[in-house]
Amino acid sequence: MKIARPSIFTIYIAKSLLTFFAGVVGILMFVIFMNQFIRIMNMAMQYGTSWGWIISSLLNVIPNIFTLAAPMAFQIAVLLTLTNMSEHGEMIALRAAGFSFREIIRPMFLCALGLTAFLFVLSNWLSPQSDKRLLDRRDEARQKITKVTLEPKMFLNLGEWDLYLEELDEKTDVAHQIHLIRKNDSGALSTKVNAGSGKIILTDRAIGLQLKDGQMQRIDAKDPSSIVAANFSDYTMSISLTRDHRRRLRVSELTSSKIFRLLRQGMLAPDKKAEYRTEVSMRNVLVFSPLILLLVSCPLGLSLGKRSNKGWGLLFSFIIIVTFYLLMTLGLSIGKKYGALSYPAPWLPIFAGAGAAWYLWKKRLNV
Repeated sequence: MKIARPSIFTIYIAKSLLTFFAGVVGILMFVIFMNQFIRIMNMAMQYGTSWGWIISSLLNVIPNIFTLAAPMAFQIAVLLTLTNMSEHGEMIALRAAGFSFREIIRPMFLCALGLTAFLFVLSNWLSPQSDKRLLDRRDEARQKITKVTLEPKMFLNLGEWDLYLEELDEKTDVAHQIHLIRKNDSGALSTKVNAGSGKIILTDRAIGLQLKDGQMQRIDAKDPSSIVAANFSDYTMSISLTRDHRRRLRVSELTSSKIFRLLRQGMLAPDKKAEYRTEVSMRNVLVFSPLILLLVSCPLGLSLGKRSNKGWGLLFSFIIIVTFYLLMTLGLSIGKKYGALSYPAPWLPIFAGAGAAWYLWKKRLNV
């Protein structure tokens, strides 16, 4: 049994479409990526993170960026392909050679199906997992106290503790006249440690102190006039540079299968149910958007005359994309506000696009 090979015509259309798509999606992703790049680098500077943290965070933003940019890029690529063919007279030649509109758009439709299948996996599973890893990394950086630099004769804030060193030998990490102050939640002094000397051991997660010849004073929170004091010759303590914090997962971090599982359990509040349902619907609106944008764009592109240029394609693309995302935003607002519409409301741009495509194709085929 022989497998039918794609025709030269199919390869030519698909190659032209994918070339425009690669160029446009690259530009859109770069613009969106630079915004995320600046935010991640600012956070890295603020919290003193490693290069591994920066690279991991940047890689984890790519799936979300592609999910957002791909539908827009595909729609622009479709109209650029059609206007390019019209500009060079290829559309008239194809029609004169007996190619129907269905045959002309079939390679584009196959490309749209392939992109839809890829977006289905990316949007419902891979992208939420990447989003979770990204937010975990951000939370990890925020829990860590800003990069610590030990300097003498300066108070250094270490979360619950304030550290003061009168002298510090940077070669041996031995300090003299060490003072530690700890405050309670209300800001009042709770513990004070003074030592004549000691060794400072600094790591990424904690500061170790090996103190000698000092005194510790602890104030009773219930009775501030009550003070417990003790002298020591050797005392070892550790100050953590991470804050103990457990964050709540956002809905964007949950895979669609996890969201459906939570909805079936029936433990969510009504507003949370609406939020989770609209999130799932929004993901799949983006998944199927290449198909609906293709069906809307093709009759417009096929109607362009020989003198049309790529400027018209870009203009039509801008109008279609803005309308699509405005309708999606409206649908999301309706879905979150009215629980009964939380599933269908985000599909508003798909419904409107299907109606517009039916009208445009009917008008085109009747010409």
